[in-house]
Amino acid sequence: METASRAGGGRLYRNGVTQVRVKPRSAMAWTTPCMGAEPARAIMACATKHVAALSRHLKLPLCLLLCAFMMVYLFSEHVAWLGLPTAEAAASPSYVSFVSIPVLERVLPMKHLIEELLRRGHRVSFALPEMCRNWVSDLPGLEFISLGTMPSPIPHALTLKSAVGNVGIYSSYLASLQYYASFYKPMFHPLRTDFTEDAPTIVVADRYAFAAMDVANNLSIPFIIHNPFLLLDIDDPPFYVPAPFSRYPMATQTVWQRCANGLHRLRFRLSNAAVAASLAKARSEFALSPTPIYGERLILTNTVFGLEHPRPLSPLHRLVGALTSGSPPSPSPELDAFLRRDRDGCVVLVDFGADVLLSTDMVSLLMTVLRDVECRTIWKLSPDMHKSFQHDEVTRDLLASSDVFFSLSHSLHVPNTTHVRFLVTSGGFSAVQSALLAGTPILSIPFSAEHAEFTDRVVRAGAGVAIEANKVTAASLHFASDLLLSHDRFAHAAERVGGLLSTGGGVDAAVDAIEAVAARGTAGWIPARETQPLLKTYLLDVYAVYGAVLCGVAVVLRTLLSACLSVFARHDPLKKTQ
Repeated sequence: METASRAGGGRLYRNGVTQVRVKPRSAMAWTTPCMGAEPARAIMACATKHVAALSRHLKLPLCLLLCAFMMVYLFSEHVAWLGLPTAEAAASPSYVSFVSIPVLERVLPMKHLIEELLRRGHRVSFALPEMCRNWVSDLPGLEFISLGTMPSPIPHALTLKSAVGNVGIYSSYLASLQYYASFYKPMFHPLRTDFTEDAPTIVVADRYAFAAMDVANNLSIPFIIHNPFLLLDIDDPPFYVPAPFSRYPMATQTVWQRCANGLHRLRFRLSNAAVAASLAKARSEFALSPTPIYGERLILTNTVFGLEHPRPLSPLHRLVGALTSGSPPSPSPELDAFLRRDRDGCVVLVDFGADVLLSTDMVSLLMTVLRDVECRTIWKLSPDMHKSFQHDEVTRDLLASSDVFFSLSHSLHVPNTTHVRFLVTSGGFSAVQSALLAGTPILSIPFSAEHAEFTDRVVRAGAGVAIEANKVTAASLHFASDLLLSHDRFAHAAERVGGLLSTGGGVDAAVDAIEAVAARGTAGWIPARETQPLLKTYLLDVYAVYGAVLCGVAVVLRTLLSACLSVFARHDPLKKTQ
């Protein structure tokens, strides 16, 4: 049997053989140069040296990484400029399609929206008749959707015979609506074919492009309504707001005017109802179900309060003010040379739009009066008027003796630094807004109901004067011209109104709204009265509960009163018998 004994020093004796237990050393101990020191202290010293060396090498990369994160955070608004990816850049661009009726006055504001959307990287198209291709040919990157030749069955040339002063303001408005609605059938099938093959993310339709709204509804494409005019009754205003075309002032309405306001609004809505009936008939031919156009759609209106009567508006109605180009074109060399000839002279801009056909007598009268007041003239002509000028001998002779510059461009840009004293116009929305933004008052000769309504708003703001088209004479033109040239208050009022038009946000606000609707829709902006039943909207259920409670209280009070009377009635006979 083996015997073992233990001696001091950790030695074990087994059967006469001495065994020594040796504790293995760690790798750190084998590599440490500290020989002869205590093992724990040597290990701690070596570990401290390694940590110090590691921190010394990592300090600089960590600081650089922290600085980089701080720079990205501080300059987050300029990340796209730095070339780094952003949420906006990473998001896929939307396909926005614009649709308008072939009326230049309604196409021009849309061009500014298209310019900004293209700059932001979106895909943009414009659906117009083929004859309008040259209106938007100056926008590189825009896709043009041709809607064919589309001859309109209703001529819409505004002449002195059809002027609002001769036919009446509501008859003129009805004629304009019928002209706008006449494009419904020719536009419907081309739009439906194109949108079926290549559906846009969102459609921006002119207020009177009814075919675009129905096609978008039918194909479940969200759309926005662009209204390049005043609100009129598009927002269903309260009855205290003056009716469209009533020309009643908001602040100083008389009792009679308030009484007649309902009659004017009725006549206005009857004109709309007549056109709505014709559109309903056309929809039935295309087997379209009647769907409400307004109520759940965002409406962008190019006006501001100051020209509009103050009223409450829902979130779906946005007043964006005037739409202008972020980079206006420079004037042509010919126009620049014309303006440089006499820097101190008076310049008058004449722009009656593309739809107004002036007679030779009216043109001669305007030129004669402007020459008599010693004003040079920049005249923006439509192609039809230019042809009539070339074939008329009297007009050619008058042109030879007048200092007139003619322009055939669709959008004439006149620098604000020139001495343009006033604008002679029919009251077109785009031309007048451009003049007001430049602080230029207007002399308006309205030919249509829309011209007359907008002119009335500008005149009430003090930024111009107006003469009815059927009452234009040499004396009235002389008086109006002298008034605008000799009084600075019109220019000051024009600057004030132009400043108001620039406070609506303009193109940036409108494009932001288009992007928001394309990304998130309009569900959060729809007023509750459009989605909930009338019972809740007009609190009929609340009034019913109140009525029931009051009826219950009345029954209880009547019961108590009857009980009291019966008690008193019993006491009276007892008193009499006693």
